[in-house]
Amino acid sequence: MTTSIPRRPGGRSTATSRRIARWVPLAVLLLVPALLAGCTAPPAEDPTPTATAPPSAAPVVPVDPVAYDLGGATIVQERVPVDSRFREMPVRVNGLIAVPEGEGPFPVVMVLHGTHPGCPVDDTGVDRWPCDPQVEQRNYDGFGYLLGELAGRGYVALAPNVNAEHTFGFGEPVAGERLAALTDLHLGALAEAAAGDGPDFGVDLAGRADPRRLVLVGHSRGGEGAVVLAGDPRIASGEAGYGPVAGALLVAAAVTFRDPWASIDVPVATLLAGCDGDVTDQAGQFFFEGPRLAPDQAQWVASTLLEGATHNAFNTILPGDMADQSGRTDCQPLLDPDRQRAWLVDYAAQFLTAVLGDDPQAKAPARAELGQVVDRPAPDTVLGLPARVAWLAPAEQRTPLLVPADEAELATNRLGGTVTAQGAQLSFCPKGFYTLDMQPGTEACRRTGLTVPGQPAHAVLTWPSEGAELRLTIPQGADVAPATALALRVAVDPLSERNEPGAGQGFTVELADWAGNRASVTTRPDEPALAFPAGQARQEGDEPAFFTGIVALTAVRLPLADFAGVDPANLSEVVLRLDRATSGTLFLADVELVGG
Repeated sequence: MTTSIPRRPGGRSTATSRRIARWVPLAVLLLVPALLAGCTAPPAEDPTPTATAPPSAAPVVPVDPVAYDLGGATIVQERVPVDSRFREMPVRVNGLIAVPEGEGPFPVVMVLHGTHPGCPVDDTGVDRWPCDPQVEQRNYDGFGYLLGELAGRGYVALAPNVNAEHTFGFGEPVAGERLAALTDLHLGALAEAAAGDGPDFGVDLAGRADPRRLVLVGHSRGGEGAVVLAGDPRIASGEAGYGPVAGALLVAAAVTFRDPWASIDVPVATLLAGCDGDVTDQAGQFFFEGPRLAPDQAQWVASTLLEGATHNAFNTILPGDMADQSGRTDCQPLLDPDRQRAWLVDYAAQFLTAVLGDDPQAKAPARAELGQVVDRPAPDTVLGLPARVAWLAPAEQRTPLLVPADEAELATNRLGGTVTAQGAQLSFCPKGFYTLDMQPGTEACRRTGLTVPGQPAHAVLTWPSEGAELRLTIPQGADVAPATALALRVAVDPLSERNEPGAGQGFTVELADWAGNRASVTTRPDEPALAFPAGQARQEGDEPAFFTGIVALTAVRLPLADFAGVDPANLSEVVLRLDRATSGTLFLADVELVGG
């Protein structure tokens, strides 16, 4: 897809320097007001006060966002036949922007809203495009609070109108191509305004915005869009006139058209809403699981599941989520929407410091606030609210022992050593969703009974009695990166008869080195990853049982310094002694040595 506007050398649009020619909306008969179909009233909300920034944070004075309208443009849908009326698509180049006080130049944060009808829907449920601006739903307005807070912290923040990307009422688009064209119009204009020769955004941008320092934030399908844009070669190379993207923050992201297990070469934080009534399968976790399997992943990736959060509450103009979560005990009560949004502000601020900050003394505390310090135990809260975290360090800082990505890894680990289950059974779960008819022999994976975010490949470790062990040997002289912790991801299977309902699990880890030294550390009694998941087991007729809550593979981190007397650079064996419960079943992934 291209715009119909010629380009300057370097890929920048001349649309904004020409003040983008206005277009006249087509007359359409609008029979039904713009609504989000299927939304229901949410369960009772948490009345607790709005979350605040950490005590160490400097006072922040939010900046009032300004609405901008750069006129109209036409984008050409190149794969649509030339004689089709859907070939040329009219769009408005408008949105919200907030700019800090001072001279700058300030980094740029672009916030992408998700798929919600922009134009009123017709009697077939389609939002016919284009429509009169007076009746178009301004989905970008719902992130005005975030723009103002980020501008108060020193970022030029804008939320463009990308309704044209998401409409189903103007032909059959190639997913993501409209978004690329729209992004070029908005950020191309911003780059020109920052250079002093662009259009009027309603606020002085000359010398105050640095579009070469760019971070993307995306909500719902906007999260998937942020990933696509971050991997766009034109943007990654700087050829577009802005970028490359320094990081992507994905908020309750959806997956609709992109390969969910693909990896991108920027730091990524994916936020999951624990009570998401729209993306109920927690698909945003795919953007963690893809890099996890990439052998040369150069950047870190974080995943945080915010308990009690809903999908639409991140956007102030949206009603309740489509799916009613009132039947879930882990969603009683829901987070107060204001509190949920305040938490996103704080998370985004720390994420931006972590990816854009020049001062290591500022970056390190930001990473700690997000639960990313590898030699500290995994937290059960993030920025003051209950949350579950997973963390993927860059490949150069990781030595994976057991990922696992295929069944062969249950016998031979990533370093070529043996994998031995003694008194226990170790079985393999392929990635993705499947039924028993599709993947015979995967009963232990419970893909139809549990919501495991990201549906990753993992192992299931089951033991019927005390004394069971899982042993991973490390060949002498194996190439092991400098490490400060042993990290795993685990979850308790709430449908297994081996686990006592409501009771957590635990185990002891023993490390040995080639000099014969051994030391053991036992997991904490309140280890978040080993708690019994919140929710209820249900069964309807002859159907397999299903669990109403979320079963998230969560980090367990054991500092190597706690294994006194063992040389971490010369390890010979890692042993999991399943000695904290008589029996049990754990989902297990990502046993690795990690540093950094």
